[in-house]
Amino acid sequence: MKNYFNIAIFFILLNNCMAQSPVFDIMTPKENSTGIQGAYYKDTKNVLNGYDGTYVYTNGTTSFKIKLQKNVMTSMNDFYYEDLVVGEYQYIENGIEKVNTLNELTSKSNINHIRGARVLTGTKLGCSDCRPDEKRLRLGFRDTVPQNTGEIDIRKTTVGGKDAIIVKIWYRSVGVLVGTPEPKLAIIKGGTYTMIKQ
Repeated sequence: MKNYFNIAIFFILLNNCMAQSPVFDIMTPKENSTGIQGAYYKDTKNVLNGYDGTYVYTNGTTSFKIKLQKNVMTSMNDFYYEDLVVGEYQYIENGIEKVNTLNELTSKSNINHIRGARVLTGTKLGCSDCRPDEKRLRLGFRDTVPQNTGEIDIRKTTVGGKDAIIVKIWYRSVGVLVGTPEPKLAIIKGGTYTMIKQ
């Protein structure tokens, strides 16, 4: 009887060891771009650190504020988990607030207007003046006008001795069927913004 008990315990422990979810670094390419079910894509080298905070661009009576944070082990689809940088924004034009999603940012946020974990190194994909070892983020970006989605590059820098980021936003083109109304323009304009950390 004692042997059966020991064998049962052995198989229970073996099953628990085999059932653990694999952990990969976030720089590991996801299998078929979908990831492995139950896996955790973790920021093991802390490359997503240092972006947290509130950053502001101002030009006369126009201001653009972005708030970023690192969220750990989040999942949008319960298929796999990942560490992400997420964010929300406020845009004021000519002194009038056009959009403000800042209150949608929480430590458990997993669907945000700014979201992702793609790390680019060096001059790869459009940074001709980046150092060969310099890292920057390329994240998804959604305007509050639904069809306006695109990407945002975030590059750390300093301005006048203060921490800052250079943000480049662009939108994917949207196809329009003949006879249908033109899509609304995005509230947040595509372009490059230098934003000072507050």
